[in-house]
Amino acid sequence: MKIEDILKTDCILCNVDASDKETALKIMAEKLYSLGYVKESYIQAIQDREANYPSGLPMEDLKIAIPHTDADHVNQSIICFARLPENVEFSVMGAPEEKIPVRLISMFALKEKKKIGDLLETLITTYQDNEVLKALLDAENETQIYNILHENVGKNLKAS
Repeated sequence: MKIEDILKTDCILCNVDASDKETALKIMAEKLYSLGYVKESYIQAIQDREANYPSGLPMEDLKIAIPHTDADHVNQSIICFARLPENVEFSVMGAPEEKIPVRLISMFALKEKKKIGDLLETLITTYQDNEVLKALLDAENETQIYNILHENVGKNLKAS
């Protein structure tokens, strides 16, 4: 898997106006659906999975969510990244009773089920670098966010 195959500028969303995680996830999933990357079923599936398997990650200083769902709902593998102007509350991965404020969401849709764990690991490794998260928050536009993700996710991505 190459970063160029799963990261596209049309799936980088700056300043997503969402008052809660459900709205943010819906906006992102609908974007992926409108571009043909996912099936319509993905829109509800991402909500259902988030409710059962939260994706919030409390990194060193900043927080991020990495939602995803089953490959059955995917037409073509893609990462969709969103930055929100205000925090929304996500439950923590592995500790659903714990809530964290999130402004960065790195949703992904993978067609190859066996590669989901690898991509999740790559994204977590990338976002453990507080400087990467800070750069994503400070980026002026979608192109800058794309370049930051391309460089940092790309160097951590396992070729396959």
